[in-house]
Amino acid sequence: PFLKGQTHVHSNRSYDARTPPEQVVKFYRDRGYDFLVLTDHNRVTALPSPEGMLVFAGVELSQNSATCDPKPSPGYRCLFHLSGLFVDPTRDAKQGERIPLQFRPGRLDAYRAELAIVRELGGAPVLNHPLFHFAADARLVRSLSADGVRHVELWNASLDQQHPASRESAERRAEGLWDEVLTQGVRVFGVATDDAHHFADAAERARVGKFAYVGDRAWIMLRADKTPTGVRAAFEAGDFYASTGVSLASLAHEAGALTLSVEPEAGQSYVTRFVGPSGRELARSSGLSARHELGPGGGYVRAVVEDSRGRKAWTQPLWAPK
Repeated sequence: PFLKGQTHVHSNRSYDARTPPEQVVKFYRDRGYDFLVLTDHNRVTALPSPEGMLVFAGVELSQNSATCDPKPSPGYRCLFHLSGLFVDPTRDAKQGERIPLQFRPGRLDAYRAELAIVRELGGAPVLNHPLFHFAADARLVRSLSADGVRHVELWNASLDQQHPASRESAERRAEGLWDEVLTQGVRVFGVATDDAHHFADAAERARVGKFAYVGDRAWIMLRADKTPTGVRAAFEAGDFYASTGVSLASLAHEAGALTLSVEPEAGQSYVTRFVGPSGRELARSSGLSARHELGPGGGYVRAVVEDSRGRKAWTQPLWAPK
């Protein structure tokens, strides 16, 4: 079965959020999530799991500065954020208090320092919002992959949709970075997240003209037993798809083909695009099921399913055998 999970969310233990973690957990439990990872800025937040839902401790290690090397474009900052999911709170030397980060001017050095802390905590690393303030390009993602980072935020519902042109432009840009990396042979999985900061206070922010980072807009659907071990193993293996609202009834990567079917919603129609190296569209089909065989010559194929409201599901790439 697919489990619905959120892997990037903040509580009032972060410097930029106000909602207690218990209320954050309730928000997601009330909306049918099977698991949640709390990722407060530079703090490990651990809570017991309520009935019917798994809650994991996590952390978003965050170095924010105005200067770095290579330097940012005019008007941008140096915001290097790397999450550790499924961390072990007993390995947190600060016992839930703020984890100090030594400033590293180099972009790669800053991420590597955060990665070292994730490893100390026994967590699974995720590179967060690489295109926010253009923190990480394909070359940097490739370097981090060589260091063991296998997951990258493909879609961050709070930050990526602030693209000045349109949400569609932001999605194309996000997929473009992913395809650039995949085309270079870097095997990384794409994750969709809320990065939610605002819950009961969201309406208040809207009234004063501030953007609200709200929840239940982007998540992953993971194929696993509903156990802590099962969830982590499936996440690390990439046995999930990312979604902003489209649900898949089935998904298979086997016999050299990517096959899927959609869980239909009344009034919605669906289009599936199969995408290969350099972001090239390999095929397109309408309906509730789709299949594409990976042809000779290597490379990869991934699928994007879009409904008539613009919501999407992104599968992980199927790679040709080496």
